[in-house]
Amino acid sequence: MTFGNKMRFFVVVSAMLMLAAVLTVSYVRTDHEKELAEGLIFECAADGQKIEVRLWEDEEEEKYYLFLPSCFAGKPTEFVLRYEGGKGTVGIDGTVYKRNSLWTDGGKEEIHKLALKGPLGTSAGEKPLQVLASANLPALMISAEDEEDILDLTEFANKKYIETGNLLMVDESGSVVCRENLEKFKVRGNLTATLDKKPFTFTFQRPVSLCGMKPACKWNLLANATDGAYIRNKLVLDLANASIDAYEPDGEFVEVYLNGVYQGMYLLTEAVEIGENRLEIPEQDSWFLEMELDFRMEEDALYVISDAGQIFAAGFVSAKPSEEISRIQYMINDIERALMAEDGVSTLSGKDLGELIDMDSWAEAFLIQEISGDHDTGIASQFSYVTDKENPLLYAGPVWDFDGVMGNVNTPMFGNPAALTASVCRSRPEGNANQNRWLSAMYNNPEFQALTAEKYREVFRENLGWAIEEGIDKYTEKIRRSALLDALKWHEKRQDWIFVHPGENRWAIGDGKSTENDGSGNERVSAEGMYARFSDLDQHVDMVREFLLQKKDFLDRLWVEKRDFCVVEVRNEAPFLNQDYNQTLYYWVEKGTPLAGLPRYEMEGYDFTGYFDRESGENISEGALICEDCILEGIWEETGEQ
Repeated sequence: MTFGNKMRFFVVVSAMLMLAAVLTVSYVRTDHEKELAEGLIFECAADGQKIEVRLWEDEEEEKYYLFLPSCFAGKPTEFVLRYEGGKGTVGIDGTVYKRNSLWTDGGKEEIHKLALKGPLGTSAGEKPLQVLASANLPALMISAEDEEDILDLTEFANKKYIETGNLLMVDESGSVVCRENLEKFKVRGNLTATLDKKPFTFTFQRPVSLCGMKPACKWNLLANATDGAYIRNKLVLDLANASIDAYEPDGEFVEVYLNGVYQGMYLLTEAVEIGENRLEIPEQDSWFLEMELDFRMEEDALYVISDAGQIFAAGFVSAKPSEEISRIQYMINDIERALMAEDGVSTLSGKDLGELIDMDSWAEAFLIQEISGDHDTGIASQFSYVTDKENPLLYAGPVWDFDGVMGNVNTPMFGNPAALTASVCRSRPEGNANQNRWLSAMYNNPEFQALTAEKYREVFRENLGWAIEEGIDKYTEKIRRSALLDALKWHEKRQDWIFVHPGENRWAIGDGKSTENDGSGNERVSAEGMYARFSDLDQHVDMVREFLLQKKDFLDRLWVEKRDFCVVEVRNEAPFLNQDYNQTLYYWVEKGTPLAGLPRYEMEGYDFTGYFDRESGENISEGALICEDCILEGIWEETGEQ
């Protein structure tokens, strides 16, 4: 080797050594805590099966938590500590644990000291660690290959199937009750799919029974992220199953872990689909329809829009879709003509409403929507089906999607339990394509109205009473511990997801002295330790109970006692109110009694002058006697003062 080559070799080697030194110093100085924490696996066992759980950091508190399934509650748990990729070591309470070392937590919620160290022995910091176990609920341990893509979704079109995965289900006693490969696992939902706590759907390769529900391949996991009480969907599904003879989906509370990371409490439900142990109708002879919102229509889906603008997504259409879509179009327009006709007879076929729809199932659907106070009434998540394409009769059902109910609503009119809101057509602002056309028109039909009242008196009223007197408390106690951990995991994010918080009086129903209030209802509590500071379950449950109590009292007076009511429509078109939602309120006032609960929306720069009868021009104030239906319009004058 020549001298010149030796010099070049020396320079290259020196440069490489210097680069290595720089990289080493850089690595040492870089904070690898997040990387090390995410790679740390706590492996425990239940019923002889390995379970992997991972740390979650409360960044606000700078504290780590390890969430465990219910079967580990109150007892020591032995963990095998492993490190993804074999990197790092961990110290707990001053003891260093290398890969595959054993560590035992005493099960008493004591706070440990966790010290993470990188592969070069550099400390990544020391923080508290607390192990918390749930209670009363089974746990679904789901493994999926592409976790990051699942949880980072922001656009509905990118919801992706995961073709590989598996599910291990451990009940609250620690027994493994299901161990199956997953054919598909993905995010589901619409608005809820955009939230950090995502809803999921998964499919087995063969029918499987879960939580005592009948075997099937497809299942849903409802996150209930917008429901601070967590029980709204469950209460409505139970009411439907107890009150309706046809198939209605069932659901049970569970906790979900995705690749060892605790996701929180979910409602595991049967999927709304056609098949064995679900809605059992002949696919080749049937149509399956769903009311849909105009802004959710997808290019590759089939839709039918009635002459009045009601949108239906159409399923079970044959290989010649144009012909069948035309037949569905005729059917829904035929029904719509009967709905809108004063005599209930269609001008297309000459048939009356009872010959075109199954009145019993639609009356039951009306009652589910009315009792729950669903803000999607008549515009979305309303399924219906035909079992004979040659002689179509449209049935309603199954029921679905009840997190925006019982006062937790984004449209003011549905916040009032003492009103028959399912009978109101204009549930969205004027000009909005999504209106409650069909259910409101059905209630104008005397036969349908009488049938609805009869079904309430004979079936729904007793079952609603059970939900209020027993169901709410039963489910609240069952989920109390899990709700606490779910609230801790999702922190204040939950407050942004929930439509209405306890104590919010935004729409002022019933107190007679209200103003718009944007309070958060986000009072922290300190019971059971600091990790309970986001717990607000009881406040939300009280909100559910109060809504249903008032709803039952109103429906009893309307359909059982048959009192005479006047309808007062109160229009609030103040420029400072969000008119993206219909701000009109509806009051059912017993004839000859005073009007109570009129809102008084106030805003700096505006002077509220009062509510005025649209026909007479009379100023109608709180406590005015109501003897006939009327429309009141709120008037605000801009003062220019800020």
